[in-house]
Amino acid sequence: MDGETAADIRAGLARILASDAFRAAPQLSAFLAFIVERAVAGRGAELKGYTIAVEAFGRSADFDPQSDPIVRVEAGRLRRALAQYYAGEGIADPVRITIPVGAYVPAFERVEPPVARQANPLPPNGEGAAGPLLQPMLLSLPAEDERLDRRRARRWPVVAGLALCAALLALVGWHGGMIERQPGAAVVINQPPAGPSLAASSSSVASPSVRGTQMETLVLAVTLPDLPENPALAANARRFATFMVDALSRFDDLLTVKVPSPGQAAPGGADYVFELMAQAVPGGTEGFGRLRSVRDGRIVWSVSSGRPINIDQSDLPDIARRLATRLAEPFGIIHADIRQFGAAEPIRCVYEAIDVRRTMVPESHFAARRCLEDLVARDRAYYPAWAQLALLYTFEYGFGFNAQPEPLERALTAALTAVRLAPSSARAQLALMSVLFKRGAIDEALKAGLVAMARNPYDPDIMATMGARYIQLNRPAEGLPLLEKAIALSAGRPPSYDFFALLGAHLLGARQVSRAHGEFLGGGANPFALLGRALRAVQTGNEEERVQAIAALCELFPMFHSQPRLWLTRRGFGAEVADRIVKDIGVAGH
Repeated sequence: MDGETAADIRAGLARILASDAFRAAPQLSAFLAFIVERAVAGRGAELKGYTIAVEAFGRSADFDPQSDPIVRVEAGRLRRALAQYYAGEGIADPVRITIPVGAYVPAFERVEPPVARQANPLPPNGEGAAGPLLQPMLLSLPAEDERLDRRRARRWPVVAGLALCAALLALVGWHGGMIERQPGAAVVINQPPAGPSLAASSSSVASPSVRGTQMETLVLAVTLPDLPENPALAANARRFATFMVDALSRFDDLLTVKVPSPGQAAPGGADYVFELMAQAVPGGTEGFGRLRSVRDGRIVWSVSSGRPINIDQSDLPDIARRLATRLAEPFGIIHADIRQFGAAEPIRCVYEAIDVRRTMVPESHFAARRCLEDLVARDRAYYPAWAQLALLYTFEYGFGFNAQPEPLERALTAALTAVRLAPSSARAQLALMSVLFKRGAIDEALKAGLVAMARNPYDPDIMATMGARYIQLNRPAEGLPLLEKAIALSAGRPPSYDFFALLGAHLLGARQVSRAHGEFLGGGANPFALLGRALRAVQTGNEEERVQAIAALCELFPMFHSQPRLWLTRRGFGAEVADRIVKDIGVAGH
């Protein structure tokens, strides 16, 4: 193969590897880069199932292609991914790479631009998508096309080299376990009746291309009193509001915050209004706040200061930020009102997804996932839906809820899409952390978690999630303080907060602290609550409760009965912590 031909093929490969679908699928990228490079190097005859399995997928030298179908399975995925790419992002690519059925040697086809193809249609060759090899096609191109191809060949080598480096890094990371695909069988619980397929292929969760109908998060207006006759009082109110609005705006995936001028009415389109009021009292200012639903005029919640507030008061910022957190956090006051009285799309779908973490019911997961997938189909730039989809897809992998193929691939695509759409969003980084953690990229996951905490240090959900990851990694001294702070800030929290706080204190040997957190686990079928109740029952010597909690877990998740350590590791628990849990609750013999 001459240099120009090889450059064109590598340029086509670079475009594929840079596409959204392939960036989110490192193993497919590594597979494609491996076989294309071998073919370009004239070593296509080496592309057999055994060679690919050992050299590209890291299988051992005793690999048996008959008993392990990994190469056939991944080749099928690669063919589908390439077909989707050329049907979408790559529709105008001048070079097409295909993998003929029954072989692993790639075929390269020159495709004329759409207009030229209509004027000079190619004769059918009976080979489907895989046409003649690129070299004969290049020989028949007109002179102008040849000049264009030579310019393209000079322009693309750097891009191709970078993309191939990225693919090789993905291959090394995947081979070495940094980016891990764990294919174990999912446990399907109460699968809803068959309906429209919700299987999200790489194309259905691809990153946005054309924006549909503009969607917004929930709109909260914060109104300030007009106090022209009392400048000191007005200054107190403005300073308090400044800190409060700063904290509220960090919850950008849930709220759009608007602040009209003092004394002005709430702007049109607001869903809720938080009205700040103040009056002068000896020693400072007494403040009042009232949350009102615009839709029906209800007073949802009100609060007043228990003592005068002075403008120079050192804890004034903390008071304002705690108030903002109580309102805006995912399990806070506004969320509770939406759960009770409902909300319109799109925010209803987002809160349905948030509630899945509290209920852990497969039917709720199914409904929330369908709602969010409909949203992103209508508006591919609505990043809050992508962030929540990433979290729901990880539940498919970790808990088997309504499982569809390749949940971690879809989860990574959704998380990366959220990050690209909203690079400053804390929730997008939280979603990325959760997905990377499930994929085994621990260091990168923790980095994303720290970024999320830096961007919204007031969100207890981010604190709790980060704390839980530390505890799963047997780093309870780092995780427990985060969870305890999150618990103090979130009255409506899911049971996972208290379970991981219980576990962290248990790992540290703080039995009284651990038992105290167990008091708030409650009943229900939440797997974290059941696991926590079993652990607390051991601490209190309540054998009946321990047996009941373990029996309920085994009924919901049969894998917990047969392989409790594997069940725990699939949910992110490190080996040391998983061993400690199964030993302490008395299921090590299963």
